[in-house]
Amino acid sequence: MTIDGDVIEIELSDDIEAVIELKEFVKNRLNYIDTINVVGDKETFTTSSLFQLLMSIKKTQPEINIPILDEGSVALSQFGKLYWIKS
Repeated sequence: MTIDGDVIEIELSDDIEAVIELKEFVKNRLNYIDTINVVGDKETFTTSSLFQLLMSIKKTQPEINIPILDEGSVALSQFGKLYWIKS
């Protein structure tokens, strides 16, 4: 996780400890975050908890820009293409 002002950069390869760290960091700062970008390799991921956390953040603060969620899908080498529906 990299923090640059109001932009957070994460990687899909982050393990569960990094996801927990991200959750703890953002839970009291949601009003100050503008964007959460996924950087690096976007074909593999370590834990689905990262997607769950990002979806939860987006539902709580829909104005936060999370480009990987706004795309509606991601192609993963191990699992094929994952799609999701934002409601």
